[in-house]
Formats: sequence, C-alpha cells, structure tokens
Amino acid sequence: MGAPTSLQEADQGSSLSGTKKWSSSGGSVVSASKTTSGDSVRFQIEVTFSDSTVPFWVVDQRFIGADEKDFGSTTETLSNTTLFTLDAKKPASFVMFGIPSKDDMSTNIIFDTEGEDGTLKFDNPVTCQSSFSKTSDSDYNFFYRCNPELDPRNDWYLEVRLFASVKNEMAEYIYLESRETKYVNVTYLRNSTTEATVVLSDETLEKLGDFLFLESSLRIRMSIVIESIMYRSYYDISKTKSANNFKFLEQFPAPPYLEGDMVPLNCEALGRNPPPIQVEKNGAEIRSSQTAYIFKNTTQIWSSSFVTFLRASKEIEGNYSCVIEKDGEKLISPEKIEVELKPRLRWDLTKILPSKQNQTRVRVVVEGAVGVSLNCSDNSWSRKENPPANKEKRTKISEWNERLEVKYTWRKVNIIPEAYKYSSDSPSLSCIAKDRNGDLTFEHTFWQ
Repeated sequence: MGAPTSLQEADQGSSLSGTKKWSSSGGSVVSASKTTSGDSVRFQIEVTFSDSTVPFWVVDQRFIGADEKDFGSTTETLSNTTLFTLDAKKPASFVMFGIPSKDDMSTNIIFDTEGEDGTLKFDNPVTCQSSFSKTSDSDYNFFYRCNPELDPRNDWYLEVRLFASVKNEMAEYIYLESRETKYVNVTYLRNSTTEATVVLSDETLEKLGDFLFLESSLRIRMSIVIESIMYRSYYDISKTKSANNFKFLEQFPAPPYLEGDMVPLNCEALGRNPPPIQVEKNGAEIRSSQTAYIFKNTTQIWSSSFVTFLRASKEIEGNYSCVIEKDGEKLISPEKIEVELKPRLRWDLTKILPSKQNQTRVRVVVEGAVGVSLNCSDNSWSRKENPPANKEKRTKISEWNERLEVKYTWRKVNIIPEAYKYSSDSPSLSCIAKDRNGDLTFEHTFWQ
C-alpha cells in the first residue's frame, strides 16, 4: 500500500462524519548518525519535510531551534533533503528532533543517547498518516497507516492519552490503560492499518465534556542510533466546543539547578486557538537576550513558549509565571515555576555496594558548588546512628561546581523478624547536602 502524498487526500471510510481524512506527518527520515568525540557528541539527521514546518531539537527539556549556532544546531540544505546537526555536551540523557505539521500531527525522532555511535540509513523512508472518526457520541476511532506498511510482528505500538480539565483550572494529562473501567474502555487492533477504539462513559462525558482532547501516538522502534520514531496526533472531542477556550497545562516540578547550568522554563497551553504564551518573572516578560533564549510555537490546538537561561546564577532564582494576553487581559497560569540553586542528588550514581562480612556499604553522590558537604544518618530499622564516612572523593565538574562521592560503611545488626528481613537488607539514609547556594534534604533507600 502506498501512502497518499497530499495532506488533503481522502480515503473512503465508514463513520458518522462521512469521508475519512488522512493527515500527514511533517516529514520523513532519510538517515541519522551519532558521533562521539571526547566530551562532545554530534547528532545528525537528514529529512524531507514541508516548507511550512518549523523543526526543533529537544535536549534534556531544553528546546532549541534547528539553526541556532550558539546552541550547537545548524541546518544545511541538500539537493532534495535537509541535513540538521546538533553538537551537544556529554552527558545528554535525552535528545529528540521534532517535526510538527499544520494538521497538529507531529513526528518526533528520539535518539539512542546510551547506544553506540553509528549511522542509520533508510532505503525507503517511513511516511505515516493518521486519521480519526467518531462513530457515536461516546465512541472514537484512531487510525495510523504507513509506507512501508506496518507489520504486526515488528516492534511498534499505539497508545491513546487524554487531556481534560478535571479541576476546571488546568489541563491535566491522563494516561489511558488498555483495560475497561467505569470511565473509559480502550481497545487496540494491530494490523497494517492500526486502530485504537476509545469508548467514554456517560459520567465521563458529563464531567469533562466541555474540555476534552485525545492524543494518539504511534511509536516505531528502531535498531541503532535512533531509539524510536513517534507520530502524534491531537483531536478535540469536547461535547461543547466553546470558541477560543484553552487551558494551561500542568507544570512539572523543576529540579535543583547548579550555578552555570542551562535552565529550561517550559509553558504550554492546550485548547481551541490558544494565543501565544509569554514567560514572566514578577510581572516582567522574559525576552531573548545574551543570557536567555526563547523558542515559541503555536498551532490550532497547542501554544508553547520555552525559555532557556544560558547560565544559572542567583539572579535568576524565583517564581516564574506562564501568561497569555487575551482581550486586553493577562491570564496567568495558577501554577508557578520555581527556580532554585542548591545541591542535587545523583540518583544514577548513588547505589549499594558489594557487602563485606557483617557490613553494609553504600555510596552517595551529590553535586553542588565547590565546597559542597554531605551528612547522612542511618534511617533503617536495624540501627539509629551516624554511619562513619569510609571514603570521600571530590571531582571538579565545572568552574563553579564539583561532585562529592561519599562511601558509608557500618555493621549489620539484624533485629528484624525473618519475615521482614528484606527491610534490614535495604539500608535507608537521611541526608542533607549543603553548599553556598542552598541546602538539599533527602532520604534514600537502597533496595536490593
């Protein structure tokens, strides 16, 4: 089956809305590569895409335009394709290249940042389309078809998520499980044209009917360099569609930042023709400058504003607001974004170590300003005392910050009944890390 090339090309389908319309993705991947050199890593992707598309990079929550040399992104026009390059510093835990389309269908290419270097080429680049039909007031169908055709035996899957305004203030993100509940029933069909069917209960429609949007996504797993290619589409299924009705999306809590970090502030709104968003601090709009970079994107359903401060300092600490100006009024998100500078725990490096006879050994790793300190006490059931620091190691990670690694060793004391022995074998620490910018208090259990 060859995929239609026109955004408006129609295919006959059975639905209450009549002819089924297929929306095309913003582009297709021709090749991709990843090359590591010392502390830097280069990501490249060659794509074909619509001229009206505004592609972008995402690096660990930081949104970067496709041609921002100060951020390491460049664009090169080839004969029939475009080559996009991103030079990033290690470690980069998440790297994505996004290609939106005017039909509110996007293509997201997620790189395998942990895998080996290499090059991936597509002799027949994948192109996918999405479609949507309403079969009743409570039944909705979502479709994807691709060229080359989807093979049910391959590693790909379809998911559906819900955006609703439960508290009537913010748009909340709700993952729909593929099992029946009293609120919703979701079923999936794996075939060359994959399909998801969503059936909403009367109670759900009555409660959320004024603001209800569905997102369908098709994720296709890759082998090397690219972890997966994801196609996303959005649909307004609100029972009552008030014009220009939109909501701010819920904010994720900001992690602690270290001096010198790049700091991303992300504001998004969902609805019907949401206006552009601006990010403000104390009533003043944040504008592009030598210290702050702004990337904005607005569609019929989404409005986004992503601010990146190039270097964290005490001056940027505080609360930030997402703001939309509408009819001469400022509409401010009920949730604020708090930016703090203080030490942070490296969860990925903090772990239990191989035990010696009658001893418990763990390693706790924090990062903070030069001179950062760490003090931990035993919080497990077996003992209540400060375990002695066995070894301390400091590593400079920037001109402002260092990594502190502390190994704790203390004797095991099994006073827990045998039925709960797993608890005594899983030490728990209560810790406080301090540097010149602030304090971080945390508890950590080392599960075995």
